Amino acid sequence: MSDKSRFVTLCHRVLEGQANEAELAEFRSALRDDPECRQAYRQQIKIHAYLTWQHGRAAVDESLVISTKPDPPATPPRWNVAQLGLALSLLILVAGLTGWWLSSPSGIPLVVISASDPAFTKGDRVYRQQIDLADGSLKFRLDSGAEVEAVGPVQLVLVSDMLLRVTQGSVTVDVGDDAIGFQVETADAQIIDLGTRFGVSVRDSGETDVVVFEGAVDVHSAPDKSKPSNTIANLKEGEAIRVGKNRASQRLTSVVVRGDRDEVLAGSKDPIPVITDITDNGKHKWKNRCYSVRVAGLGPPTKSYAGIRGPKWRPLGGKRLPEAMRGADVVLMYSRDRFYPELEYYVNLSVPSRLFVWHDVRLDPPDWLTQDFQKTTIKLRSGPWPPDNDIVSQIEVSEGEEIYVEYEVWQRDVPAGMVTLGGNHNSMRKPRFAMYGIAAKALEDEPAISEP
Repeated sequence: MSDKSRFVTLCHRVLEGQANEAELAEFRSALRDDPECRQAYRQQIKIHAYLTWQHGRAAVDESLVISTKPDPPATPPRWNVAQLGLALSLLILVAGLTGWWLSSPSGIPLVVISASDPAFTKGDRVYRQQIDLADGSLKFRLDSGAEVEAVGPVQLVLVSDMLLRVTQGSVTVDVGDDAIGFQVETADAQIIDLGTRFGVSVRDSGETDVVVFEGAVDVHSAPDKSKPSNTIANLKEGEAIRVGKNRASQRLTSVVVRGDRDEVLAGSKDPIPVITDITDNGKHKWKNRCYSVRVAGLGPPTKSYAGIRGPKWRPLGGKRLPEAMRGADVVLMYSRDRFYPELEYYVNLSVPSRLFVWHDVRLDPPDWLTQDFQKTTIKLRSGPWPPDNDIVSQIEVSEGEEIYVEYEVWQRDVPAGMVTLGGNHNSMRKPRFAMYGIAAKALEDEPAISEP
């Protein structure tokens, strides 16, 4: 049934004994044909039962209620045929629906998209009230259209097909076009989707991390009877915050995602990333900006810049990425950083690593790059770029040909710890060139990349 408000009205009329024959027929048809209506009826019958318990009975037509007072012996009860028929119909309906309700699966329906746990089979439609994963991952689609990927260890409650409650671990939600308004609750935050893909992670400390991969979300304090909910932040693509128990928030400088597959926040059972964190000196002036570290993400074409849909990191046409770079952790960069030569990045590495920086071949490399890194014979490219972007406005291609930017690859072997990188160039007047890229791979007898 497309009109959900109409079905709710039918539920009320049936449960209150006010439905006529046409409405009863419409009600039965909706229950038979629409799983969402069956779920909605379960919710309504629970509410009705509660009201009946709380107030003695629900608002049912007086003629259908048997009085608790004994009738005088000489006056037998008189019900007309219509009343008896309606009462019998309601009795049969309630008995049938009660039997169906008790025998039907409990929980919220979902369709399994992929799973590492053999208990879930791809394509199966199952009902769950909660999901507990010690490790591995489960990706599923709710009837609202929202797709959720949970990464173990994770615990979440399925409240409805438009609301999840996460008590531990990480989930990523892709709402598509049909589930705008989808919500994720934690103990400290309420995240309301505005048409997007976003991640939520509940840390062992109880704090909540929220990161937006596409679109935007509103972050509110968690519902609390003693305090009114307040808006904490509006986050857009590439922004993230950490919300504490006192409703205060702070910038989340980076998140770790699993390659470029689903942009799922990594759980503690994932391989330890080489790049564990990246932050900056704040010269860009974006309050809640967050870097995505894509573990082992360099290899297949992977997104180059936050906020720009098209360009991806790729080898030059007809070539493969060298093994020395393949599988490296790669950082999703910000194209607008090309405007800030005073910007510095602080990259934290978990193990001794080979750190790669690739830089636009059209632009003179900055001093820090030529002093601290070695130039290799390898080149990468990003693209295809939209022709109206000022970064590629001076690149000439044949009509119908896609536009790419080429980069020279520089490398440096570094110990575990923090490495400082500088701005994209030495001058303030270099806006029409692409921002550089960053990747790192653990040093395990990697083949060297030769100098030119």
